[in-house]
Amino acid sequence: MANIVNNYSTTIVTIFQEVVRNYEEDLASIKRIEDELNDISHEIELSNPKNMYDGYLLYKQIRDLRIERRRCKEEVEILKDMYDFFQSQTGQNFKTKVQSIQSSAAKLRDVQECRTYTPRQRDDLTIQNVTSTEHKSFEKMLSDFNNSKAYMKGGKLRK
Repeated sequence: MANIVNNYSTTIVTIFQEVVRNYEEDLASIKRIEDELNDISHEIELSNPKNMYDGYLLYKQIRDLRIERRRCKEEVEILKDMYDFFQSQTGQNFKTKVQSIQSSAAKLRDVQECRTYTPRQRDDLTIQNVTSTEHKSFEKMLSDFNNSKAYMKGGKLRK
């Protein structure tokens, strides 16, 4: 059964994967867009002159591509430090440690759910091999986790 550490760990690992994926996709998009802009420039340079409508269509394509290129470049710029850390040996060690903690927590949670108590001195008690039901359910822990997540509002970190 899952537990709160599993949820935290999964979130951290997902962040690692998303940052790397977005950064590399943005770099590929920038390369593709630059190649496409180069093709359009050569079309303008080497083809017969265009009428106003066809010239406008080329302008519009260039403008749209440059706007998309700018968006990708800005995202790459923002993600670069995180990407570099996640790709470094320290970042990989951190990710491995988080995954190790996640695995240990899952095993520990299984042990906790099956834990029973047997009286040591008294044999007249009714709690022979009884499992505690007082622990929070995963759904309750997940709800608590989601209610306590930090978020950004107005450029400030909030709880």
